[in-house]
Amino acid sequence: MIRPDLPRIPLADLPGGPEPVVLCATARLASSLRWAHGDLQAARGAETWRALQSATPAQWLDHLTSAALLRGEIPPESMAGTFLSWPQERSLWEQAIAADTGAAADLFDREGLALAAMEAASLQRAWRIEVPVAAFTEEYRAFLRWRETVGGACRAGGWRVSDEVMAWRIECIGRGIGGLPARLGLAGFIAPDPLVSRLLVALEARGVELFQLDFGRGEAAPALGVELPDAEAECVAAAEWAHDRLTHDAGARLRIAVADLPARRQLLESALEDTLHPDVVGAGWAGLERDHAFVAGTPLAAEPLVDVALRLLQLFAHPQRVAQAKFGALLCGPGWSTDVDEADARARIEAALRELLPPETSLERLVRAAVRSVGDDVPAPHLVAHLGALLEAARAAPRRQLPAAWGKGFTELLDALGWPGQRMRLAAEGAACDALREALSGLSALDAILGRVDAGDALRQLQRQCRDQAFAGARQGVARVEICSLADAVAGAVDGLWVMGLNEGAWPPAPRANPLLPAELQRRAGISAARADSLAAEARSAQALWCESAAEVVFSWAQREGERSLRVSPLLADISRREQSPAPVTVPERVDDEVMERIDDARAPPVGAAERIRGGTALLAAQAVCPAWGFYQYRLGAAVLPAPTFGLDARARGSLLHAALEEFWRGRGLAELTQMDETGRGEEIRRVVAHALAEFDRRAVEPLPPRLRQLEHERLQALLAVWLEVEVRRSPFRVIACEERHELDIEGLPVRVVIDRLDQLDDGRLVVIDYKSGRNDSADSWAEPRITEPQLPIYAALAFPDREVAAVALARVTPDAPGFLGVAESDGLLPEVKSLEALRKRYAEDEFPDWAALRRLWAERVSEVAREVKDGVAAVVFANEKDIQYCDAKPLLRVAERKAQFDESGEP
Repeated sequence: MIRPDLPRIPLADLPGGPEPVVLCATARLASSLRWAHGDLQAARGAETWRALQSATPAQWLDHLTSAALLRGEIPPESMAGTFLSWPQERSLWEQAIAADTGAAADLFDREGLALAAMEAASLQRAWRIEVPVAAFTEEYRAFLRWRETVGGACRAGGWRVSDEVMAWRIECIGRGIGGLPARLGLAGFIAPDPLVSRLLVALEARGVELFQLDFGRGEAAPALGVELPDAEAECVAAAEWAHDRLTHDAGARLRIAVADLPARRQLLESALEDTLHPDVVGAGWAGLERDHAFVAGTPLAAEPLVDVALRLLQLFAHPQRVAQAKFGALLCGPGWSTDVDEADARARIEAALRELLPPETSLERLVRAAVRSVGDDVPAPHLVAHLGALLEAARAAPRRQLPAAWGKGFTELLDALGWPGQRMRLAAEGAACDALREALSGLSALDAILGRVDAGDALRQLQRQCRDQAFAGARQGVARVEICSLADAVAGAVDGLWVMGLNEGAWPPAPRANPLLPAELQRRAGISAARADSLAAEARSAQALWCESAAEVVFSWAQREGERSLRVSPLLADISRREQSPAPVTVPERVDDEVMERIDDARAPPVGAAERIRGGTALLAAQAVCPAWGFYQYRLGAAVLPAPTFGLDARARGSLLHAALEEFWRGRGLAELTQMDETGRGEEIRRVVAHALAEFDRRAVEPLPPRLRQLEHERLQALLAVWLEVEVRRSPFRVIACEERHELDIEGLPVRVVIDRLDQLDDGRLVVIDYKSGRNDSADSWAEPRITEPQLPIYAALAFPDREVAAVALARVTPDAPGFLGVAESDGLLPEVKSLEALRKRYAEDEFPDWAALRRLWAERVSEVAREVKDGVAAVVFANEKDIQYCDAKPLLRVAERKAQFDESGEP
């Protein structure tokens, strides 16, 4: 603690007004002391008073010297240069590091190194650390080079860094500037600080009376310790403690301090929401002022509308490399363009882009694909205009210009893109947008430091400023529960304090010497961050201040983190412990069976006369596997959005195969195939493959890349060559239809089917073929009561009821195991496809006595499944969980929950 010999004066004894001045260790403490002093004046009946003059040393010295300059007490020439802000100084260090590392600069964390170098320079200057040549390390030599580069730039530009400015201001006090208070208090200084010590010496030399300010409650409250299972349990316990205290005293002011606030923030905020505002659910309550608040706010970059703006600028600055997922999130999210009027169209465009483009692409391709996806049924004229403006701005942007020009250009671009959207904004959202505009204007401060930069560098500066700037929306009332880090826990008095996360290793914090300066020299100098004993002593002092700041103090720690066991901080070994009772379990009252309404969710509403059902044979297949699957996916439209893929996905490859085979067999049969010699067949294969690829390119957003096209051409050529060797072994046939569409009515259910291929034998009978390019396709379910692969049975039994069908088969067109799978009226019609009589192990004779009975039974079984769809049968019933492995609506089937219920009840 700085100057423990000074006299102590309670906050209650301080008058209001310009004197005395109170210097505080943190801006948070300065603010809380002004509030606490005002509360004391109000409690004494005062109607008006002057606020307590509390500030950090840097803030007070800035005000003091600025006033002296205005009075003419400091000659302007004595300032000797321009004062650099913290972002400007950091940019200077980054430039020095980049120049020193050269081509390898991108391999280093320049931002992290710059922060470490700034700290090292500050420590060396403040603690006057001299490093002998024998103690030089490679890191320190690099630091010296960077420091020399920064120093040269400052001398050339006439700039002064923050530590030099602080030292100059302290020197101004020694030179006799006026405006000094007669008395000056100190509050919250725990760690030694050489600059503050020099300031106090200069003030005492000028006759200023110093004192320590007691801002606690006057006496230390005994702290209670609570051990809890994990961090989440700590958060829940602290939230319940706050709820209990506020229930008993609505006017109480509480503080929750967290050792690792960034890591626990979400857990704690969720626990406080659930406990203090259990009825506040949904976006409609977003504007409600909560009883709790995080005193440090959140990074400006984390504010939703600011995040949208930064992501839009990212598209502009890096148009050649855009992740489709990030672009899709912008399309589906609010905050720009006509986000309300065109929200549905934007969501549909995003879904379409997933199938049209790879996961990573360019802005130009994304915009072109998005514009193509817009049509009469997907109207989005404003989005199209805004995307066009974004693309045109990216094309017309200058290569390099000053940060100020980029800031102006970024602002104009955001306005042109309709940021921040149509929706009326909350007060906090409006303040966040204003803060971003200020940050954009503030880029001009980097003009002299950075010079002309490209858009990416300017955006990185803006993003970093938004990450570093804490933002907290204005409140109408004071939060009854304030949440802060341990550094901000030393603040004004409150009624209750809960400090969490006090485990060994976190409290006291582990030593963290600066990596660029020799650690031993830092320890010898007395730098607290490098010494475990100093950190422990400071932690004890902080604990003492915590206990003085509240009537009730609770310290908590966790027993484990994941699978790792944790121990309590050794500084808490002697405090009293309190057993934390588990939260009471609310048992619902028993409801009389007579008044309980039971809802059968296994049946959906029957299909209405005007209801439009999609899915075709896929609907009947899903209904046969699990009725709920068919209902959720094809009647309610619950489906997984397609994932973008690099190159061609399985669906696109299958379409190319179908197109090539369709072109080959058009107007042909076995006779034409056998007449081709090896050369002629190869040329025809190349022709049909080229035709299929050309048709694909014609329908696609843009042609396939040349290398991918070549690979796909070679794959299809090899695949067709292998498959035609299977076809040539067949009995005579002629292809009479390819990709033929039929509109069927199955039990009043409209079903659209597309038959891949229809062959006619010499005797006039038909062979129905369905192409498959996978290895797991099977015809086994055709003999089952519920046909889970119904395409071919539908074609054979319902598409051609009055024609003779001799065989149905899946054509497995694969490079390693090509062949036909299916069933035929007689042997020899298709290679490896056996007759009904030869498959009696699968097709029992009592069910399938002959070929006509097979087709008739197929029609009955498919019709029965169609009637289920019409009647609304939607039960979660399936034969094997593997059957629903690829169900898009699987989460809605609640399989895991049903398993848990059965496990609890003991039912099979």
